[in-house]
Amino acid sequence: MSGKKGRAALAILCAAVLVFGLFWIPLSARAEQGLVRVLLTKLNLTDRLTAALDGCYSLGDLSFQRGAKLLISCASGKIIVYYEGMALSADREIVLVRHQTEEGKENGLRLNGDYALYCGDLHITTDGHTLTPVLHIPVEEYLLGVVPYEMSDSFPLEALKAQAVAARTYALRKAGSPGDYDLVDNTNDQVFRGYSAANKQAVLAVAQTEGVCGYFNGALANCYYTASNGGQVELPQYVWGKSDGDYITRHEDPYDVENPESIVKKASLSKHPKDGLVYSQAFTDALKMLMAEPLLSMGYTGNAEDIRIDSLEGAEVHTPKYGADSLVMTMLRLTVCAQARRAITQAAKDDEDVSMFQIAPELQTAVPTSASPEPTATPAPQPAAFVPVPEPIVVEMTLFPMAKSMLGLSINSSMNEIITVEETADVFVIAARRYGHGVGMSQRGAQWQAGKYEWDYEKILRFYYPGMELRKIDTSVKLPPAIAAEYLTTPGPAATPTPRPTLIPLLEQPGEEGYVLTVNQIGVNSYLNLRSMPSTDSDVLRQLYYGQQLIALENQPEGWYKVRIGDLEGYVMEQFVEQSK
Repeated sequence: MSGKKGRAALAILCAAVLVFGLFWIPLSARAEQGLVRVLLTKLNLTDRLTAALDGCYSLGDLSFQRGAKLLISCASGKIIVYYEGMALSADREIVLVRHQTEEGKENGLRLNGDYALYCGDLHITTDGHTLTPVLHIPVEEYLLGVVPYEMSDSFPLEALKAQAVAARTYALRKAGSPGDYDLVDNTNDQVFRGYSAANKQAVLAVAQTEGVCGYFNGALANCYYTASNGGQVELPQYVWGKSDGDYITRHEDPYDVENPESIVKKASLSKHPKDGLVYSQAFTDALKMLMAEPLLSMGYTGNAEDIRIDSLEGAEVHTPKYGADSLVMTMLRLTVCAQARRAITQAAKDDEDVSMFQIAPELQTAVPTSASPEPTATPAPQPAAFVPVPEPIVVEMTLFPMAKSMLGLSINSSMNEIITVEETADVFVIAARRYGHGVGMSQRGAQWQAGKYEWDYEKILRFYYPGMELRKIDTSVKLPPAIAAEYLTTPGPAATPTPRPTLIPLLEQPGEEGYVLTVNQIGVNSYLNLRSMPSTDSDVLRQLYYGQQLIALENQPEGWYKVRIGDLEGYVMEQFVEQSK
């Protein structure tokens, strides 16, 4: 701070702190319909935060011009704000309040050097050791940081508009929740990453649906949505144990299945196994184990080494998990033709125990006692021959978790994939679909409806929420008046956001069993090491920045993925990436 005016303002502020504490605008005074409170977890704060004020802000009685930079930390149980070489002790809470500014200009914060703009009031509290940031933001500006991260900005505009309505409804339904915040900025609610002007389609989608929300029975609906439902919209009660009304129905979704970008994992079971392997060795061994009991009942040994699988005659899934119309099946039935060895009966064993040198009683007197023959060595018993089992063996295998795991069909950690069987001339193709909980709108389905079939956003929403009505409400939020110029401190140099690192474009699509990963479980200004081996001790091949997409090649033990980016292959830790939607 420089000049008499700045020193006078700071003196007034310090006096206010000593006598009354900082003057905050209470939440109740600004709790308007269109405001939501978002806990910012992705900043991963400890005891420090930098804030570039790319807008018009005040802190108690102290006002800042555009371009001011603050360092906020905590020590000795209090928050300390540093500005231009001076420090302000502010107890356990501060609020950076946003004011009106010139139309068309940015009005928000850039935090910790992030390129994205956080457009709202920033409430910061401390427990004495860690800073906790909660952004109070108008819902329409909140959506600018949600829509392009929950649904790619490259999606068709009408799909993005459907996403905007669903996200707006979800957020406003949670507004006014008990506690210090309504939403978190991750997948526990909705991913929020702040505003970037580069997301032009999402900005347009939010503007063209301003205030539009879904209602059921006069109240805001729960507009659940999922990345991909796998071909059927799921009911909330089978995911969360509760029903939210009949505006979400279970019905099939062919558009999700048609979309080639929907995640599918497949395994091919050979009808005529080479070397007796139906799929992998582990799967074939498990299949033989299930064949043991019926083979024993037919007189065969039932031992795995005594079974040869000749052919797989049939494969089907059955037993719905959630009622007769559910496509989530729980069992896999396989029909197998095989050869096996018969078990040795007791009678056969008794026959083998009769000595070839035993002499009939009536002949014993004719044999001189001195002429007893010397017995020869008994030859080692030969294993029984394999013989065809006269009828096919039908076995039942649980899909969750047995077949799902052994066939590499896992998409979700929960047991909710829709698994189907398709038959070709040589194989049975077992396919798993559904990425996410499956309830409400499928983002991949909406993408296909808008892109392939040219549906508008209202038609998309009617398909996924058939009992819901759309209403337009006033979501505007009035900001405090612009700060008069004479009360502004002298600004420092204009704040410039840290330029976003250039990402390597993904020029290829994953193979049939591959998928795309996105580096998004790190700080936006951090990076992830691509290593030569699945170990933190191995060489670093490249630094991967937030938002970088990768082709996943295979899962590795101990929490690693083998990936490819361009012509470079390496390994990344799975905790820092997510499968792309």
